[in-house]
Amino acid sequence: MINLKEEIAKLISEQVSDLSFDEIKNMIETPQDSKMGDYAFPCFRLAKVLRKAPPLIAKGIAEAIADNDIF
Repeated sequence: MINLKEEIAKLISEQVSDLSFDEIKNMIETPQDSKMGDYAFPCFRLAKVLRKAPPLIAKGIAEAIADNDIF
């Protein structure tokens, strides 16, 4: 069975070189409100490193991985 959290972490780790795979995997969380999706990746930690606003970081990651078949 495929582990979606690990697959998502792999995809994000290809886009974010400032964090290790394990750090990314540990940051992925399940939103309290299921209307917000199955998984969430908070970008606040990356904002300081990348010197960008979290919504811009999230948008860039989302666009880069959106075409993957797991979505």
